[in-house]
Amino acid sequence: MTDACQGSGFAPSYAQVGLPRLAEPASLQQFSLLNEWIELCNQNHSCFPDTSDTYQPGCMPTRVIDVRQLRLVEISKRTKHKYIALSHCWGKLKLEEKFCTTSHNIEILKKNIPLKSLPKSFQDAVTVTRALRISYLWIDSLCIIQDDTKDWESEASKMGDVFNSAYCTIAASSAASSLDGFLGVRSPRACVTVQTTRGPLQLAEFIDNFHAHVEQSVLSTRGWVLQERALSRRTIYFTSTQVYWECGGGVCCETLAGLRNPKSQFLGDSNFPASGLKYYKDDRIRLIQHIYQIYSKLHLTNATDRPKAIIGLQKRLASTFGSRAEYGLHEKYLHRTLLWEAAVSGSLSRISFKGNNCVPSWSWMACTGGIQFMNIPFNQVNWTGNVQNPFVTASPNAQWDGRLHAEASQLLIDGIELSKRSIIDSDYNVFDPVNWKCIVVGISKVASEEDKPAHYALLIRSVSHTSPIYERVGVGTLLADHISPKIERVIVM
Repeated sequence: MTDACQGSGFAPSYAQVGLPRLAEPASLQQFSLLNEWIELCNQNHSCFPDTSDTYQPGCMPTRVIDVRQLRLVEISKRTKHKYIALSHCWGKLKLEEKFCTTSHNIEILKKNIPLKSLPKSFQDAVTVTRALRISYLWIDSLCIIQDDTKDWESEASKMGDVFNSAYCTIAASSAASSLDGFLGVRSPRACVTVQTTRGPLQLAEFIDNFHAHVEQSVLSTRGWVLQERALSRRTIYFTSTQVYWECGGGVCCETLAGLRNPKSQFLGDSNFPASGLKYYKDDRIRLIQHIYQIYSKLHLTNATDRPKAIIGLQKRLASTFGSRAEYGLHEKYLHRTLLWEAAVSGSLSRISFKGNNCVPSWSWMACTGGIQFMNIPFNQVNWTGNVQNPFVTASPNAQWDGRLHAEASQLLIDGIELSKRSIIDSDYNVFDPVNWKCIVVGISKVASEEDKPAHYALLIRSVSHTSPIYERVGVGTLLADHISPKIERVIVM
């Protein structure tokens, strides 16, 4: 509905006022709107801390694409420029369909990249970057040497910083692969003109749905994208319906409508997780749990990326809460972040890591599948000292090896009763009363219906005949009668 409806007496409260017809994709009119969004943000918000031509060292990625001459460049650390970051789906492509930088072609790409040789989404990203009058573009598959493990590991660890430092992120929300593009023809929008006493009134199909078009898009199912969205200061989302803008000031639509959703908006906060802290002001651990639960249900092409695709978010959360964090375990919330469980009992599968990249079994990052956290009431539990703080026992200058030192007890319970009181990680974990033990992490202050306090415990099993090495198999809510008073020192890996 257009502004002509205002004051006409023909504007019901449920009607949204905005543009009935959108500009053509990649048109000057559309790009003018994108530039206006950026300029309004620069003038009225503090989403991007410095709008000058250059900004503080340490922000630039190792490599970017110069869209003026279209070539891959390595920028001097002393020269920092604005750049655009692309958030996209790689898709299920054949090897010959992928366009990547490798150790074999990097020197060629530094000289020239023919525009038509790029996948359609990359071509569109170049077009948008030029339209925004920015000289540099970052695309993961081109700016990271894909067949160089050392370079990939180094650059992947900086991914959060890359998106956080970008002048703006452009997201190909509806593109299932890099071949699809995101500036193509859109479905026509139904629109009719009605004559009123105050002049013609245009009524158009309602298409403003950020949740459906962005948050439920094919792009948002991708594991890497959660931190790309959360850590980006502002993002332009290209969908099959319209373009959306998101920054710390909220969400804007190409129809010129404005949207607000406080709970989802914290992911679009330019200073993440500031707005989330307000939403979760009474129990901030819930923010950490919420983020990890969302992430655990997202898809990754390579399962071994599970601990890597969220490392930037983990660092930001740890910094915000003034707490060290590793593998999803936060020192400040040690006990609660240890007590995670499979969203569906038995649904997790252990990831096969190679070399020294193994993730400890007590971390949900060691498995594929959705997780949640045990529902333990606040201020109604006494945390035990059965788990040593691994951040204290680790050497300050040494990398933590992931070993969790704890005190465990034998289980005095049969398999049937245990199945009623536990959530097992994987169906492959079959109860063994000899080799299974439990680590009581917390004991409820308030008596349960059975007039006995609940014991929140990690369930572990022995993996060595010669040393007290164990691995996690699940969690349980037990009673004192189910737990032997005899204590054994164990190491959970």
